[in-house]
Amino acid sequence: MKLSLGTVQFGMDYGINNPRGKIPKEEVFEILEEAEKNGIDTLDTAYAYGDSEKVIGEYLQKSKSDLKVISKLPSCEVEKAESFFHASLQNLQTDRIYGYLLHDFETYPENIKKLDILANLKARNKIQKIGFSLYYPKELECLIENNISIDIIQIPHNLFDQRFLNYFPLLKETGIEIHVRSVFLQGLFFKNPQELKGNLTRAREKLLSLRALSKETNIPVEALSLNFAILNNFVDRVIIGIDTIANLRDNVKALQYQGKIKEIYDRLVQLKEDDENIIVPVNWKR
Repeated sequence: MKLSLGTVQFGMDYGINNPRGKIPKEEVFEILEEAEKNGIDTLDTAYAYGDSEKVIGEYLQKSKSDLKVISKLPSCEVEKAESFFHASLQNLQTDRIYGYLLHDFETYPENIKKLDILANLKARNKIQKIGFSLYYPKELECLIENNISIDIIQIPHNLFDQRFLNYFPLLKETGIEIHVRSVFLQGLFFKNPQELKGNLTRAREKLLSLRALSKETNIPVEALSLNFAILNNFVDRVIIGIDTIANLRDNVKALQYQGKIKEIYDRLVQLKEDDENIIVPVNWKR
């Protein structure tokens, strides 16, 4: 099972196509139970995701679950990095964590000092795997050029945003786990193309092409989007964000289309988009 459950909506409002906002705690517990029933064994969270860590911690304590948790260090001064890590452990009600990533890459030298702190925590058996959450290929290039030793890279990857694709073979050669997020481009793939505004109007033609392919093949957009990432042999984890238990079940059902999607995979690759006003969500409101 490559699916990993993104949990930002457990702690805060998130997503362009999410009208309901933060998910109530009781419903979060139901979603996590359903995830485990379907073989999902990894959660992706962060200190910056509101009270997501605390909700997950309550669930883990109540259920005695052995779900793996990956969290992230927020932007902070180097001296405060270990304190933030221990705060995350307290929130999660555990004494060690599967994965811990640096959430920002804006100040490279400072981040490397923080990475040294994470490496020390790993040596003390507090963290199993360390790494970075990245947004731009230039960040990954910087890590590669400086031979930075890490275990996990988390990056955006979807039908439109294929900026990191050419780096996948090299990452696997060096034994780095590839975790991909934003497979639905924060819900953009489900928006009505005719209702897009601002910079997003640039995505209209690509979305129309995606919908046309979905109609032609009789494969839901959700299945096309999800399996595009799942079927990449270099990808270790595909992080999905969901807002209801029904949404989770739909994602699991979408995996049944893998056979059909293999046959049209090359056509999905052709949906690649280079315009960062479309594929980088931070640019949507500019």
